[in-house]
Amino acid sequence: MRATKVPLIVALALLASRAEAGDEAVAKPVKTLIQAIRYNKDALGLKSLAGEAQGRTLLGGDWDRITPAQREEFVRLFQGLLAGIAFPRVRADFEKLETILYEKPKVSGDSAEIGSTIVILHPLKKQEIRASYKLVSDKGGWKVVDVTVAPDQSMLTNIRSDQIGPLMKEGGIEHLLKAMRERMAEIKAQGTKGH
Repeated sequence: MRATKVPLIVALALLASRAEAGDEAVAKPVKTLIQAIRYNKDALGLKSLAGEAQGRTLLGGDWDRITPAQREEFVRLFQGLLAGIAFPRVRADFEKLETILYEKPKVSGDSAEIGSTIVILHPLKKQEIRASYKLVSDKGGWKVVDVTVAPDQSMLTNIRSDQIGPLMKEGGIEHLLKAMRERMAEIKAQGTKGH
């Protein structure tokens, strides 16, 4: 009777360690993204993002109607704009970062969500920010698609409704890409002035 318990305990321990390894595989791209932004390693942070899934979310049904070249350019420009606009803003908040507490990931097939509490120590008060990250499983592992800050400020939903949607209505994908190219050029020009 004792011999049957040992393999069961060993099997349960193996299952638990595999689950923990799976949880870490989901959490790793989120942690990589945050650390890359925090320490000004934007190229590394961008590798943690699921560009195509972001494009599908941002363009909705238009994603399937545009050419592969337009998709590729959209993803490249969108990620460049993220690194040029959003990453510096987040980096400024992370200067006072005390810790980030991650929840257990919720995995459903090839998608996952992981919640976190980000603790920022401002000079006069401690601030806790609730954030959740949506991920997809890609051929290279898990990648971050979207970030939602509590209560429901989804980064991609806000960008789609405030910026992408109006530009698409004005003139379609070429109008949108042109506006993105122009904004990228402005960011690059500002970057060279600063150095």
